[in-house]
This record gives sequence, C-alpha cells and structure tokens, in this order.
Amino acid sequence: MALLELTDVRRTFGGIVALDAVSLSIERGETTVIIGANGAGKTTLFNCITGYHMPDRGSIRYDGEEISRVPDYEVARKGIRRTFQEVSVFDELTVAENISLGSFQSRPRELMELVELMDIREKMGRSLTLFERKRVALALAADGQLLLLDEVFSGLDPAEKPTMLEYLGVLAEDRTLVFIEHDIETAFSLPEKVVVLSQGRVLSEGTPEEIKQDERVQEEYLGEVVL
Repeated sequence: MALLELTDVRRTFGGIVALDAVSLSIERGETTVIIGANGAGKTTLFNCITGYHMPDRGSIRYDGEEISRVPDYEVARKGIRRTFQEVSVFDELTVAENISLGSFQSRPRELMELVELMDIREKMGRSLTLFERKRVALALAADGQLLLLDEVFSGLDPAEKPTMLEYLGVLAEDRTLVFIEHDIETAFSLPEKVVVLSQGRVLSEGTPEEIKQDERVQEEYLGEVVL
C-alpha cells in the first residue's frame, strides 16, 4: 500500500482549474521531485495534501486513511510536514526556541543535529541568513514522516546547495520526501521518481533518466536544459 495516494483530485479557484484529475502514488521511503512551469499546480497540490485547501473532488489517502477533508493541523499531527517557499521564523526567539515551539514531539536537539543547527542554537531568528532559516524549516519538517518541501534550494548560493542535498539525503534515510524544485540539475540528483505537472495535470512520471528522455516533457518544460 502506498504511503500517499491521490485519485482524480481536482481543485478550482473560480474559473481557474489549478488541479485537474491528478492521480499519483508515493511509496513509503521514496524520494520524489515534482517539476513544472509556474502555474502548473505544484503548490496547490501541496496545499490539498496538507489540508490547507480542500479538493473539489477526488481522494487523498495517507497511510490508508482518507484525509481530503481533514483540517491542516490534524494532517500535521498525522505525520505530514511541509516547508514553504517563503521561510518565516520568530525573530525574537532563538533557533532552539523556534524549534522547541514548532516541534510536535518535543525533541529539538535531535532535530537541530540533523541539519547542523546546534552551533547556532542561541542565535536570534532576526539574525539568521536564508540558508539558516531554511535549515530551521527543514528541522521542523523532519519531525514528521512525510515531508513536503517547497523549493528548498531557491535563493541558496551554489556553494550551499551541496550541503542542502546532504541534509535531504540524511532525512531520506528514514522518511518519505516529496519536493518541488525549479533547479533541474539539483532536482534530478536526488529522487527516485520525478512527476511532471502541466496545467494542473500529470504530464509524465518516471525515473530521472526516463523523464529526461520523454519527448513530451522536453517540448513542454525541459527543452535544452537536460539534453
């Protein structure tokens, strides 16, 4: 049984169809990247999985349980965590206090050690760099079993991206990761499966090599990037 399974999920906003008949499965322990042009429906997909939006129709099942009508805070308690494109922390709290406040299971030291935050645990939120803020967000997400990561590499310096990849590799050892990414070279270096969204639909899915060779994907999205 898949850890996460979406069947015929549709979500509209007025006359705009953000997701249209999306069906996909995420296996336990699998690392998956979701790619697609701006407006393809990637963030809306995360919002529906996490209970921030309710789909107009379709089914979302997590570990065998229907969650398509479950509110976001209950989804989080079930073990689904996410990060956002815009990373926010409490400016007047330290790193350790931010982690303690946001952790469901109250194991801040373990979470901080996963992404090497112990050395800056007393640093105030307002003083954190973008990379440090993203590590705080990743530590909080690591409290779950299914991690939905929205553009964790965005805005990072080239020298910081390999370190972020290392952190994701550590998390992937005993967690299921799904992440949205626009940096194709970085995105294809980690996952076992790639899902391509186009205009709210699943255009293609497969291994990174299969996606690179998919003519529909090349024409729609990749172009010369991976050729």
